[in-house]
Amino acid sequence: MCRRVLPDVIVATPPKLLPFQDIQASFAAYIRDPDHNPMPPGIEERRMRIYAGLFYNNIESFIAKTFGVFREITSDEHWYLLVRDFIREHRAESPYFTQICEEFMQYLDERMKRPRAASGNPPIPPFALELCHYEWVEMALDLAPDADCEFDDEPVRVEDALALSPLAWPLRYAYPVRRIGSDYQPTDTPDTPTWLIGWRDREHRVRFTASNATTIRLLKLINEKRTCQDAFGLIAEEIDASPERVAETGLATLNRLHSQDIVVRR
Repeated sequence: MCRRVLPDVIVATPPKLLPFQDIQASFAAYIRDPDHNPMPPGIEERRMRIYAGLFYNNIESFIAKTFGVFREITSDEHWYLLVRDFIREHRAESPYFTQICEEFMQYLDERMKRPRAASGNPPIPPFALELCHYEWVEMALDLAPDADCEFDDEPVRVEDALALSPLAWPLRYAYPVRRIGSDYQPTDTPDTPTWLIGWRDREHRVRFTASNATTIRLLKLINEKRTCQDAFGLIAEEIDASPERVAETGLATLNRLHSQDIVVRR
């Protein structure tokens, strides 16, 4: 009987950290979670506690400022646990301070997918991620570079070539994010989604307006370089409506959105 000879298996061991790397690792662990990690050796305790406090406060204040409504409806205790868990557990991909809030939304998405028993942290409302995204849009549009387009006040005609402003973002949410606050926190998803448009106008003001599925569809079609007439015809077929009526309503809608700097000329 032949015996099978197995090849030698070499198990790689992680390289031993150098002394300064040990200090860096313990330093980072402490500022991420000073409640559960020892003080790094060789550093004055008072200074280390001040640094850890500044680290937490800078991140927490930026998140709280951006997500003001979410902070308002979250108790102090739960908020502290949430931010501390974000700092301790999330591995950010971006070094930019202004992108901390995007990292926080990614963390929320990951946290909300975990079973609560596994996380051991307070529950997160089902609308939290959408609410935070809605609040983040305001900051993102405010920081966005100027659009490579021109705004004008001339009325829109059906033969005009139009497009969506690069600083206008159609938004769809399962929850009514504009209504959420201390006196309204839905537990169930409504039957109808919330359609919004967030945009920055020529005066550099960030604004939001309620919209609907048909208007968002119209904006998508003109942004695909469809003519207004083609877009009206497609929508009329899709919603089984009179082409004349859709064209009349559609042109009025485009003129309104153009006057608000949401729609621009190509």
